[in-house]
Amino acid sequence: MILKDLLLKYEFDALVPDLIAIDEQVKNNLFGFKEAFDTLRRMTPEGDGREQIIVSECVETNEDGLETERYLHASNCEGEIWSSCLAKEVVLEADVTELCALARILWHITFLGFTPEGEAFNDYEKSPMNEYERKAFTLRYHQFCNYARVKRKKNPTISDRALSFEEWKIYNRRKARRNRAKRMRDARQDRQIDKYTRMGKIQRLIESITLTGLDTTESSYAYLFDTKEIFETGFYSRTTDKGSRAQYIADNITKYFVNDISDYTRVGIVISFSEGSECGSEEIRTIYDAIRPRLVLDESDGSVYLHRYVDQKLGEDIHVMLICSR
Repeated sequence: MILKDLLLKYEFDALVPDLIAIDEQVKNNLFGFKEAFDTLRRMTPEGDGREQIIVSECVETNEDGLETERYLHASNCEGEIWSSCLAKEVVLEADVTELCALARILWHITFLGFTPEGEAFNDYEKSPMNEYERKAFTLRYHQFCNYARVKRKKNPTISDRALSFEEWKIYNRRKARRNRAKRMRDARQDRQIDKYTRMGKIQRLIESITLTGLDTTESSYAYLFDTKEIFETGFYSRTTDKGSRAQYIADNITKYFVNDISDYTRVGIVISFSEGSECGSEEIRTIYDAIRPRLVLDESDGSVYLHRYVDQKLGEDIHVMLICSR
């Protein structure tokens, strides 16, 4: 049986106990696993299917040959193109149920993210650094040059921090021999690097929302720079029925989103859609009604706000981002 057929054989709720048994953190991301499960079910298998996904039991031993760990593993699916995985035959070499095997496969497939495109990772890698990311990178580069035998460059790139194995050994040896003054200098720089890294992530988040936002500007999110903590998460509609896309997200939030967001002092709801597939007022109300019971904020003072954003990659799907801060 190929993976696509195995996915169609079961409903997601049947997988939940086996998913949670893999890793306790799965419970906080069940909504993402649900979206990935439904995404895979609506995709078309591609490729010749010559590779197999083999679910087997692995045993780790120490130097004395004594067993230290035993776990289930699914091959040829982690980091693979999702559509090609769907065409692969699933082979059970371990004495487990199909549900247990399918849960393990889903866990491996989503190891790098809950979407097949890896949008966030790819966009981040291709786009240039903002001013804060550049400051953090420059400080980190200067720290690197303090212990690496390289000539400092005025406009360094990531490749300028590449060293051979022997050069890294020298680098680590020199860094290990720092005196107190140098350790204090590095600690000050580390604090600055952490500060600019955080500001860079906030700036990137703001730009991602306001670039094609319909009713917001960067100033609307300037308050994020003054916060101590930001929790950001998102929900996709993964249904073939456009009329049920808002309800799909609402159900996913209600049933599978277990994170406590009641202690945050400000919450932003950003709803994204493509041109020609706008999110109507009834859909917005459906989504908002699913989120509102999780909050203890007063809507009248502006602590809860909603913005709309155009993303042509979504097609007929919609995406809801929650930005919680305090």
